[in-house]
Amino acid sequence: MKKSVGIIGASGWLGGHLADALSERGWAVTGFSRSHRGNKDISWRQWRGDGDVDLSGLSAVINLAGEAIDQRWTNTRKVAFRKSRVDLTQDLCESIRESEVEILLNGSATGFYGNRGDDFLTEREPVGGGYLAELCQDWEGAVDVPGEVRTVLLRTGVVLGKGGRAWDKMSKIFRLGIGGRLGSGKQWMPWIHLEDEVNGMIFCLENEIEGPVNLVAPESVRNGEFTKAVGAVLKRPTPFPAPAFALKLALGDFAQEGLLASSRVVPEKLSVSGFQFSYEKIEEALAEIIA
Repeated sequence: MKKSVGIIGASGWLGGHLADALSERGWAVTGFSRSHRGNKDISWRQWRGDGDVDLSGLSAVINLAGEAIDQRWTNTRKVAFRKSRVDLTQDLCESIRESEVEILLNGSATGFYGNRGDDFLTEREPVGGGYLAELCQDWEGAVDVPGEVRTVLLRTGVVLGKGGRAWDKMSKIFRLGIGGRLGSGKQWMPWIHLEDEVNGMIFCLENEIEGPVNLVAPESVRNGEFTKAVGAVLKRPTPFPAPAFALKLALGDFAQEGLLASSRVVPEKLSVSGFQFSYEKIEEALAEIIA
């Protein structure tokens, strides 16, 4: 079968960069969108994220769909989180079972591990505790395809890059000179540069890798170290730490599990498979972003 890949979420920031990179490598890329439109010079098919999806002619699918998790977790939003991850993946897999798709790369997140302190977390570690870990476990559990379909679960950390949601939100705060560590600042933050995120997914697509893959930089940083690095690269002071109680008051459970939780995640599977990271240190990654 020809090198043809469909991207669920191709109209987004990450999906758009991935589509460009795959096209440059000779893949025929098809994006899926609710409006049947996109901002990339690739083929497009309409899909609203539920029911059957047209996967004809595709040899691989990469599912990057998911409602943004970095907001207060209301009951209404929790429904959206689950629908855009678990329910969508179930519908996608039903269509894959009736198709000729040979490879599935499905989204997940390092939230799978929960709050684990200073433990080194490879792909072999079990699921952690909390709402986010449970959501990730159900998300991964929704992947149900025939055994001959090679499946990769993309446990992604915070993706840093120009135009990305995470960088745009934090850089605005730091540029105002009011950035600071979150809580104690001792919690480990799993992160990855956009270029490594894209190249890591392509590496998984083009090599015989299966199962969960930690898409994170080799060198994790504590939140306090990250704060200093951002302040240094933007030439801004970081004098105002955000107390844990204030974060919890403002953002609820997301603050507890998303900002204050500690996850020292290690990209063991990528490293032993020979993947070469372009940005292993946070200072190098931030310097490229603001260049």
